[in-house]
Amino acid sequence: MNTELLKELYTNFNIANLPYGIVHDKLGDVYEAYCIKILTCKEFLIAIQKETDLNSVEFRIFKTLFNKASFINIKDIKEIKATNQVPHRQTRGNAKTDVIATILYQNGDEVKLPISSKQSYVQRVAVAEFDVNTICREAEINNDRIKELMLKFQTAHSAKGLTESEKQELGELIKPYSKQLVRWAITGSPKENPADIIFPKLIVKFRIQRPKDRYKINVADGDLQYKDCSIYTINEYIDMTMLNKNGKNRTGGFGTGLSWTYASGSGGRKIQFKA
Repeated sequence: MNTELLKELYTNFNIANLPYGIVHDKLGDVYEAYCIKILTCKEFLIAIQKETDLNSVEFRIFKTLFNKASFINIKDIKEIKATNQVPHRQTRGNAKTDVIATILYQNGDEVKLPISSKQSYVQRVAVAEFDVNTICREAEINNDRIKELMLKFQTAHSAKGLTESEKQELGELIKPYSKQLVRWAITGSPKENPADIIFPKLIVKFRIQRPKDRYKINVADGDLQYKDCSIYTINEYIDMTMLNKNGKNRTGGFGTGLSWTYASGSGGRKIQFKA
């Protein structure tokens, strides 16, 4: 069920009256606004500094966010500001960061906390969609044979474009690059601690109620209502993507754990990764 704050945001963004094809994009705006409201709530900051518990969904999200952001000293914070105005990537594409929290300390120091906000009623969501040349360049995959095999995948829209021996070969060749490919797909950078705020340090994943009718949204009947929230560091999200519950590497996605697919209309030109 939506909290009072979420009910207000759903109303402000007119979610109940939007066409089916638009509502999912607009929900991104709703949950970015939700993150901003939570991050900038002075009551939450005072409560956590005084080690006081507040019985609210939003306070639990606030508390978990700063538990995960272990590099931030919550006791010394004077004020928190937040925005969803994020610079574009050098390629002019959208950054993986959706919300930037600016932490102002009592001594005048300042630190930025870039956050990726996701909302979905499915387990896996699209995290990257690019052509093979861009993928290999940005993920720093310097192997011509990998690129050749990925191009065959891209052209055929799926692994059906590869022979069984080529599938096995791609899985073997990509092993040294698999973690950096997953990190790039999730954050936009293959590096572990990029300094730029366009690369998120935390991922906030909101799970919402699946619509009962595939082509019609009925918010009053519970469609798209908030169910729960999970917050991950980047390394946690990478491990969740790449490893199974026993800590072993997943075999899917040529050993990366990513789902390799394509978006409607981009078949043969791009590969889409889901995590």
